[in-house]
Amino acid sequence: MFRHATKIFAGCLLIVAGTVTLVPAQPPSVPRMTERILDKASYVELAKQWKEYISKNGESPEALINMGIAHEYSGQKEAAMAAARRAVEIGPDHAEALAYLGKLLAKFNQDLDTATEYLEQSIALAPDQQYALTELATIHLKRGELAKSRKVFKTVFEQRIFSRPLQDYAYNMLIGLPTGAILVTNGDWDTFPPLALQSGMGFRTDVAVVNRSLLQLSDYARAVFDTYPAIKPKGKLEMVDGPALPATLLKKMVADDDIAVHFAATVAIGALGFEPDLVLDGVGWRSYKKGRSPEASAVLFLGTYRLDSATDWSFAWDLVPNVSRMMKNYVACAIQLAQDAGVSNATKERLLDQASEIATFHDMEQMLALIESCRQGE
Repeated sequence: MFRHATKIFAGCLLIVAGTVTLVPAQPPSVPRMTERILDKASYVELAKQWKEYISKNGESPEALINMGIAHEYSGQKEAAMAAARRAVEIGPDHAEALAYLGKLLAKFNQDLDTATEYLEQSIALAPDQQYALTELATIHLKRGELAKSRKVFKTVFEQRIFSRPLQDYAYNMLIGLPTGAILVTNGDWDTFPPLALQSGMGFRTDVAVVNRSLLQLSDYARAVFDTYPAIKPKGKLEMVDGPALPATLLKKMVADDDIAVHFAATVAIGALGFEPDLVLDGVGWRSYKKGRSPEASAVLFLGTYRLDSATDWSFAWDLVPNVSRMMKNYVACAIQLAQDAGVSNATKERLLDQASEIATFHDMEQMLALIESCRQGE
């Protein structure tokens, strides 16, 4: 009887195995660039795999979105747009498809009105649709509609779109800034979380969070100065849209002794278009002489910052390596603070211990080598 049952079981395995070989395996999901960046050849290959998968298994919004993202990142704009439109055509109530089409309309066609319609439809269907929320907030910022963007960021906060490591990083960027300061940021993940904290919690709303890239748009720049008139540089401002505008505005703000300008650690200082005289202050840089001493800055770092989430084992770091790379800023700033002559030996060791803990957790071999060199006084 056992032998008979074994034969039946083996036969079932053959049927299952045969079935698997007949159905093509689904290709891996295409990661968004905010999650992980691949090389162009990988995106081309993924686009090919998803196209073949769709031809054999039929269309679905999910498959079309994946193919569209792969086309988008490999530079095939028209193919990406076609995939996004088809995804909405067959899935008119598919929140992610609506969000993706809205994003591409804003990105490639600059059709912000239609993009907004699709994004709002997506959010109505799925209030926690991350990509729709962040894209809609970006459109409002580009248009200088800061009040509308704050409403979206309030939803972002309430829906817990950003992980705890990113929320804590935003908290740490804001907590030590002087009243009425400017925080100049660089990308999505150092701009959106602090804006969400401000809108969702009313935390440090006195600080003007200013995205350097968006400063290319005069509508955005004017809206920032209207909202925070104290940070508007003195004198006449010629605001013409373009890549030169951020350097012009930031240079004037840095030159004004009454404005406390801070740069996030994520900002590429060498790409600003001018060379400000900066001092490390916590997890960022300040461009003016008034401020904390190195020892006080280290105390802020060690005693006030929320750093536990940087080594949280429960967080899925492997799925979002860009978040792990954000944590590298803690390590770099701690090392630099530890090397300052104004920091006591005891504080130096505490800074290096904190940096070592984070670097070890995230397998930052080069940073660990720098920490050891610093301990040796090299």
